Amino acid sequence: MKVTLSALDTSESSFTPLVVIELAQDVKEETKEWLKNRIIAKKKDGGAQLLFRPLLNKYEQETLENQNLYLVGASKIRMLLGAEAVGLVKECNDNTMRAFTYRTRQNFKGFDDNNDDFLTMAECQFIIKHELENLRAKDEK
Repeated sequence: MKVTLSALDTSESSFTPLVVIELAQDVKEETKEWLKNRIIAKKKDGGAQLLFRPLLNKYEQETLENQNLYLVGASKIRMLLGAEAVGLVKECNDNTMRAFTYRTRQNFKGFDDNNDDFLTMAECQFIIKHELENLRAKDEK
C-alpha cells in the first residue's frame, strides 16, 4: 500500500522549526501570501505540504524587525516520506546501507514509530531545503 500525504494536516500550530526563511523588506504582501500558500499546499496540488508560521516575539506578535522572517517545519510522517523522496540512505538492522522507504521503515536501525530521533537535524533540514527548492508556480487561473 502506497502512503500518500493527502491526509496530513499542514496547520499544526506547534511544530519544531527546522528552517528560517527571510524575505526582503520590500516584498509585496501578495508575494508573501503566494509563497505561504505554495509551502503549505498539499503535494497533490503542487505544494510542499510543510508547516509554516511567521516568527513571533515573546508576546506572540509580529514586530517590524521580524515581519519577513518565517519558520518552516514538517510533520513526522512528512519528514519520513521526504526522506524517501530524496533517496536518503540509512543503516538497516542487518548492518547494510539502503535507501530509506516508508514502507520498509521498520527494517532500519533506530526506527520506532514513537521515536523522533530517527532522522538527524541535518537530514531534516536537507529534506525541507529540497522541498522548498522544488516549489514551482502552478498554472493559476
